[in-house]
Formats: sequence, structure tokens, C-alpha cells
Amino acid sequence: MNWKLDYAQAPLLLIWEITRACALTCQHCRASAIDQREPGELSTDEGRTLLGQIRQVGNPVVIMTGGEPLLRPDIYELAAYGHALGLRM
Repeated sequence: MNWKLDYAQAPLLLIWEITRACALTCQHCRASAIDQREPGELSTDEGRTLLGQIRQVGNPVVIMTGGEPLLRPDIYELAAYGHALGLRM
């Protein structure tokens, strides 16, 4: 991919901590991971809404992180949706 950055556009990078859940729960973890998903995490529909709002204000690189993002069953769906919106996932 050949992305040109337009520094007049902001933000350039958006990091979404999509979950804190992680089976390892390492003490040194920057995410303060926990062993299960929190009830307050965004739902799939809320995640889609968030991605749409992000796209309305710009085209940042979106990094979905956590805990362990693969513990969310909708991770691929959300990434595909963001990509379909034209976001750089």
C-alpha cells in the first residue's frame, strides 16, 4: 500500500483499545488486561457507529488493540467494516 500522509489532516493515527480481555493477564501489561470481556465494551453496532464517526472526521490509520483483540468474536467484522468505509485498518 502506498499511503501519503497529509499532515494538515488530523488525527493521523487512532488507537482503539477494543477490549481489555486477555487470557494471560500479565502484571506488566500496559492495557491492565483482565481475564474476561467487560460488559461496558462497545457492542458490534456501537463499534460500527464509532468507525463511521471516525471516517466522518478524517481518514486516520486505525489500530485495534487490547488486551487480546482476537477474543472479540466481531473483530474481523469490525475491521472489514472499517476497511469498507475507506479507513486504513
